Amino acid sequence: MHWGRKILVVLLVLGLLLVALDASAAGKKLVIWWWGEQEFAGLTGWLQDTIAIFEKEHPDVKVETTLQATENVFSDFPTASAAGNPPDLQYAWNGVYTMDWAWLGYMEPLNKHFSKQELDRMYSIPLTSFEGNAYRVGWYAFSFGWAYNKKMLKAAGVADSLIPPKTFDDWLKACEKVKAAGYIPIALGSKDKLLGDWMQAIFLYQQLDSYADVVKLCTGELRWDNPKYYQHWDKIKTLFDKGYINKDVNSLDLYQAQEMVTKGEAAFTIAVGSIMPAIEKELGVGNLGHMNTPAWGSGKLAKVPCMDVQGIGMSSASKVKKEAADFIRTMHRKDRMSAIYTQLGGFPATRDFDTKLIKGELNAQMWSMIQNGIVYISDVIPYAVTDGAGNSGIQQLFAGAWQPKDQGVEAQRLLEEWKAQNPDLVQKYLKWMK
Repeated sequence: MHWGRKILVVLLVLGLLLVALDASAAGKKLVIWWWGEQEFAGLTGWLQDTIAIFEKEHPDVKVETTLQATENVFSDFPTASAAGNPPDLQYAWNGVYTMDWAWLGYMEPLNKHFSKQELDRMYSIPLTSFEGNAYRVGWYAFSFGWAYNKKMLKAAGVADSLIPPKTFDDWLKACEKVKAAGYIPIALGSKDKLLGDWMQAIFLYQQLDSYADVVKLCTGELRWDNPKYYQHWDKIKTLFDKGYINKDVNSLDLYQAQEMVTKGEAAFTIAVGSIMPAIEKELGVGNLGHMNTPAWGSGKLAKVPCMDVQGIGMSSASKVKKEAADFIRTMHRKDRMSAIYTQLGGFPATRDFDTKLIKGELNAQMWSMIQNGIVYISDVIPYAVTDGAGNSGIQQLFAGAWQPKDQGVEAQRLLEEWKAQNPDLVQKYLKWMK
């Protein structure tokens, strides 16, 4: 019995050691939730290559990724954070989309892990910072506007001087030619509730004199129910009423509609620059262009391009913050950032991008839009307004249930409701926007 007990103790100790060794071998897990393949073909492969580099340099860390559905990006992270099981790194859209999470305490201040110089190089910008803390760094940047099929426009008899159209009246003339030729002038899809957000941003800012006017709209100093600030929806309605937008717009998702241009069925579609390489691959080099929304507004910003930056942030609840920060550094190594352009045809969100790499008319056009563009204005509009008046509102407009004025009234109502229901959040918003 004496030796039996000793053997039993030895076996137990050996068992515990094996368990400990297994746990050690298992190492750490870094969980990433991301989005972007939907608008930037090939990003999955870029991320996999980056993970392979990171895991080779960090053999004790295993990276686990989940590609989120578009409709889940805004809701999944705060839900998981509230439940105590968020990812370590989370893809984040710009402005309010990041700051809403930060104000809830779900985002880690990145200043704890990166120097000011690092953050600046990684495109950490004021729209994702608050009270001196940065909550997101960039990943890739893009121009924001309209893809157009040059070959189709020429075949439809559109004059060279109208390719692309610079004014709204010129756009109407081009669309009429395309329609007469038997094609769809403008392909759009609003089923997934992205379109209203996009259209709000790239139409409305033409009525503004500066970015400060967006803030005034969101604080109540300017009013959404003033015809000046819902006239952009009237322009969209004009395009629809003339039959220049596909009638099944409410039955298609945004990306489904974009495929109509890729397939040679439509001349124009709303598009971010990151998706342009995939469309050009189908239409052929030289047949695709990217343009601003043709000028129609009376604001000083009417002819200014639009751009935005997609990015990534860290969960404040992460148990592997050092590893998460190291992964962000790997993403932002010069070779990985350059690969976003050389391998995927997009533009990296880094201050030291070598512009000598840029080749081709389309890429030069998009880079110019990024460098000279205003940041996408829906980034600072309270999401309650964007979702209710922009996303749902434009569906109602296309369905014939609402007029542009109804959207303006609803936007103002939602803004006042948001302010009344979220006084603490409003104060943070006002401080953020100063």
